[in-house]
Parts: sequence; structure tokens; C-alpha cells
Amino acid sequence: MAMKTKRHAKILEIIRQKSVETQEDLLRLLREDGYSVTQATVSRDIKELRLVKVLSEEGTYRYASVSP
Repeated sequence: MAMKTKRHAKILEIIRQKSVETQEDLLRLLREDGYSVTQATVSRDIKELRLVKVLSEEGTYRYASVSP
């Protein structure tokens, strides 16, 4: 599996399991999991995965996937 595909799968896993409010949070979580990524890469991944910010039950905005 290509690194990009693995990274995209990991991003989707992270946003399902945790409330990720910012790109910086997502960048930190990916790096903690051993992914060597830049802010620009994370930004591109968010666009490619069509992630959106939704209002959470806590009243903050978090990333979510609109794709099935």
C-alpha cells in the first residue's frame, strides 16, 4: 500500500476516534504515530479526503468525513 494511502487511512481512523479541531492537532497526532508529514501535506490530505468541520456535542468544531 502506498504511503499516501496509508496516511489517508490513518487520518480517517484518527478523526473517527478523536476530536481533532485543527490541522496542527492532526499533524501532531500523525507524527506521534510515526508519520513524517508537513503542514502542507496535511492540508492537501484534508482537501483530498474532503474533510469538513462539524459542530461537536461539546460546542467545538472538529474534522469529520462526509464520504461514506
